[in-house]
Amino acid sequence: MSKKAKMFLSLCLALTVISLCGCSKANPNTENKNEQAIAEDKNIDDSKTTAEEADKPGNSKEPDANETNASTTYPLTLTDSLGNEITIEKEPERVLSLSPANTEILFALGAGDRVKGRTDYCTYPEEAQQVESVGTYTSPNTELIIAMEPEVVFASDYMEESIREQVEAAGAQVIVVSANSVQSVQDVILQMGQVLNLNENAEKLVTSMKEDLKELKDSIASEGKQKTIFVDLGDYYSAGPGSLLDDMLNQIGVVNIVGDQGKTWPQLSLEAIIEKNPDIYLSLYTSPEELKSRSGLNEIDCIKNDRIIYFDGLSPEADLIQRPGPRLVEGIQILTDHIYDVE
Repeated sequence: MSKKAKMFLSLCLALTVISLCGCSKANPNTENKNEQAIAEDKNIDDSKTTAEEADKPGNSKEPDANETNASTTYPLTLTDSLGNEITIEKEPERVLSLSPANTEILFALGAGDRVKGRTDYCTYPEEAQQVESVGTYTSPNTELIIAMEPEVVFASDYMEESIREQVEAAGAQVIVVSANSVQSVQDVILQMGQVLNLNENAEKLVTSMKEDLKELKDSIASEGKQKTIFVDLGDYYSAGPGSLLDDMLNQIGVVNIVGDQGKTWPQLSLEAIIEKNPDIYLSLYTSPEELKSRSGLNEIDCIKNDRIIYFDGLSPEADLIQRPGPRLVEGIQILTDHIYDVE
């Protein structure tokens, strides 16, 4: 993999998207810790769990409307995205976020005044930048986290187990939040609302997301031929089944050409891309000019005919399509506008 691609292959993670900037040598299989650091460094704040894992209890089991709108009863016992059982003794007043998506959710729920710490990459909303940073979310400053005396830490699944153990030993409850689909993002929002006793706010936020997504889908229902797309994360690595981007494309009826690869982060050969001949080329790292200069690739119809969508990995647009948070439908809208406007 080229040095530029290593810099890009940022968790998201994120999440996290994407949130993130470095160039350690890695492969995009996020089960490897070095690869997780790359995901962080380039703002791909998306989950390294599979779609099946996202359906585990505590991650995607949505409370019913009556339960959601009721006040939370403490002690509250829940299961986080990694299957850890956690008990919250009372309504948290001091919380800390270790991912940009978690920070966005907390502020969208109306809990911004409870957030006492964030990561360097938690840049939205603007008021979040006034909160003290504890560093990166793969290697945050553990001593600083403990000194902030949080009751609950909303972490990503990039958090090192040793750091988690130290934070919990100091008295905080660590809740790992991971989402890689529209549904699991909504479930995370409901769960975080329950933890904070902001159930009504969470339900309203999720309902708004669902309504906006339905309106968006209705607006493209009359579109003609189904389009195919290749998502290039650098060096022809792509976002396959089990990734947030793949689910977002599925939501708007776009066929991801790596859907048959059986991997969340597959790498295609140039020959395979040419053979599949996608209608649209979505690049989150390599510029259109560079793509057009590559021998072989520049013979694909979408490259020759400028059917290229390009977002720099650290751009606001890239944040929207990579962070599993409350602005997710805005990200889907951006994808929709570009994909269906490309002729």
